[in-house]
Amino acid sequence: MADHTATARLTPRSKVAVAGLVLATAGTALPLSMAAPTLSTTALLYGTTTADTTWVLTTTLIVATVSAPIIARLGDNHSPRRILLFVLPIVALGLFLAGTATSLTQLIFARALQGLSGGVLPLVLSLTQRIVPERRRTLWVGILASTFASGTALGAVLAGVLVNAYGTPALAWLPLTIVIAAQITLPAALPPTPASGRRRLHLRASLALGAGGVALLLAITEAPKLPHPIIVVALLTLGGVVALGGWARTQYRGGTPLWDRAALRRRTALATAHTMALLGGASLFGTFVALPAFVEAADGLDLSIVIAGALLLPATAAIAVVGPLTGLLRRGLGRRGMALLGAVAGSGGAILQWIAPHEVPVLLAGSALLGAGVALTFAAALTVSIEHASADDVAGASAPNIVARQLGGALGAGAAGAVIAAAPPTTRFDTAFGLIAILSTGVVLAALGLPQRRARVRSTE
Repeated sequence: MADHTATARLTPRSKVAVAGLVLATAGTALPLSMAAPTLSTTALLYGTTTADTTWVLTTTLIVATVSAPIIARLGDNHSPRRILLFVLPIVALGLFLAGTATSLTQLIFARALQGLSGGVLPLVLSLTQRIVPERRRTLWVGILASTFASGTALGAVLAGVLVNAYGTPALAWLPLTIVIAAQITLPAALPPTPASGRRRLHLRASLALGAGGVALLLAITEAPKLPHPIIVVALLTLGGVVALGGWARTQYRGGTPLWDRAALRRRTALATAHTMALLGGASLFGTFVALPAFVEAADGLDLSIVIAGALLLPATAAIAVVGPLTGLLRRGLGRRGMALLGAVAGSGGAILQWIAPHEVPVLLAGSALLGAGVALTFAAALTVSIEHASADDVAGASAPNIVARQLGGALGAGAAGAVIAAAPPTTRFDTAFGLIAILSTGVVLAALGLPQRRARVRSTE
């Protein structure tokens, strides 16, 4: 049942609610990337390797991938307000445990709890549809998408400063403060949201999705270090593809898909949007790993962790500036035009960092282009995912695109870390930047296939 508050004027209470949703989005986005530029420091702290500490980052992304569609479905079925207020304290607990971690195992467990933050954005988007007037929803989707993307990028920027000044536990305290502020703000400000209660959960599909992602990550990061690596990589890759194929089959043929099957009829537009999100997430998180590692490495620029984080600042600024403009750009350029503009900008930034001399001005320019491109492509892909959804189904409709972004991020971060660890010292960073450029170019090819006009879809209800 649609909530009629979506068409009412934005009241003072609703403004407070929207502010709380922005806080929740920012507080849960920051931890998704904060570990990326500090992997080397974390390895030294716990006496292990950078390849092993990559799991501090990828564990969060994998849990986010598995949990996002389940949390979104729970939100649609049992009220997004109720589920959001249930999830935020768990994320806060994970942040607290990360701030007090004394071992790598405890830190990885804490980061796994933080992975539930992957389901926050679908819930926030669902609640926004019930609070914000219809004519302003595109604007707020762009703002919230850019808040999530810029919060993710800002986490990588702030990480170096926080670790340099206060140590690795500080990576947890800042987002914990923001999440607590959201928890204080939202209960009184959010209006009651009715539950649709129409669809069952599909836990097996979510587990297949997560198992496929983990298998591919293991093939990228761990298998090359084991005996008979070619055989192990082949088996893990095959297992991952089979698991992901089984998950995809449930979405098109199973009795209880994770999201609305009526929307799945827009296969071309949705497949393109999710491919853009997957490859865009991979290139963004690959950059979060490769760029700081290059800046800090003795065979790179050999600069401090603070400088490494600062080189990601242009990406964050570009995301923050471009994100709120996506509604205007979409009206002027159309969804394919906006997606292509973003994809070309992002790939241009990645290629610049790859083929040009690895100097600070070049890296800054590449970072800015990549950030602007990410903001546009993510907003375009997310808009395609939810443009046909009712207020009751927004969480479920947005979840697959967010899942694709996070799964891509996990695979991109793992691949960049594996290349840096395994490639010859003289070429390891060039190879990593080249991989990111290829992924970014893939976003351009995907955007070319995005239909300019949205298709009409009749609900099966």
